[in-house]
Amino acid sequence: MKTMNLKNLLILSVMTAATAACSKMEFSPAPLEMASSVPGTSVSFSQVVGYGNKQVDFLIVFDDSNSMLPDLKKLAAGLGDFVGSLESSGIDWQMCMTTTRAMNSVWGFSADWVGYSPTSGTPAYLLKKGTPNLTNIFENTVNTMAIGGSGSADERGLKATYNHFALAGSNGCYRSGAALSVIIVSNEDERSVGGDPSKVKANDAVGSLIPLEAEDMPENVVAMAKQKFGSDVRFTFNSIIVKPGDKSCEAMQDAASASPSHEGVYYEKLSVLTDGGVGSICDSSFANNLNTFRDKIVNSMTHMTLQCVPAAGTVQIKINGANFTKFTVAGQVLKFNSPLVEGTKIDLAFDCQ
Repeated sequence: MKTMNLKNLLILSVMTAATAACSKMEFSPAPLEMASSVPGTSVSFSQVVGYGNKQVDFLIVFDDSNSMLPDLKKLAAGLGDFVGSLESSGIDWQMCMTTTRAMNSVWGFSADWVGYSPTSGTPAYLLKKGTPNLTNIFENTVNTMAIGGSGSADERGLKATYNHFALAGSNGCYRSGAALSVIIVSNEDERSVGGDPSKVKANDAVGSLIPLEAEDMPENVVAMAKQKFGSDVRFTFNSIIVKPGDKSCEAMQDAASASPSHEGVYYEKLSVLTDGGVGSICDSSFANNLNTFRDKIVNSMTHMTLQCVPAAGTVQIKINGANFTKFTVAGQVLKFNSPLVEGTKIDLAFDCQ
């Protein structure tokens, strides 16, 4: 891994959510057909998920180990257009970044973006919607990194994300109610081989097999996100990795550097857990990967507040005309098990308790 040659390393994501991720919404629907909340009253209405709070907070996690410079440059080249497409979609984004290595012996610090002159009151580690010359900023930042420096062999993208979330109160990278989207690019797994002795290769550095800790586990990263940002936070973890089972890509990565690559098993697990995107690090360009992440970052509804507490067993829902049962009710709050994206038509009927 590389050491970061960046000034003013500060405690920080991204998120976001990514590359996927949308903001949580909480609103009272505007029914077409409405009744009062008198007990026993029947309520029915239709609602189309519209544009709401479209704030997304990103965390970019750079793997700065020995072999990663070409791939980081590919990511930097694509990020400008990616963020530009978010802005044209009406997404109110902001972005911080960290690396898979420990900085000052702590994972989850953020560094200033290079070539970025923020407006007064905005720290240099926090990019915001409307920033000009984004591609130059991303490329300058990557080109300033010292690839493969001290400590870079212990790649811990999940621990860095976990700690970044844990430090949310002091790093200023996350807004109340915003979605979280993390994008990581790495040609290895958590702690290089994911704690799996069968993945160690002959040319791996001595000591590459290191046990995973609690902060390295995908489930615990999700738990930290919920602890810090609420149980209904919209969080997506998006990975550009050597996909598990893609031996051709792994061989290509191995041939390109003296440092061996490894399947991103744990990174893929967290992407699956959070409905994030998974792209191949062997693609000639990351544009398609980033477009996949962008398509997940659309406005979504995770829950709605009803006019009354529904009587048990009376809630009936259709989504785009089809019966839908993947929901829970807590008091007056109807929660969907997965977010409903903008344009989705909801038909809802229930009796007041």
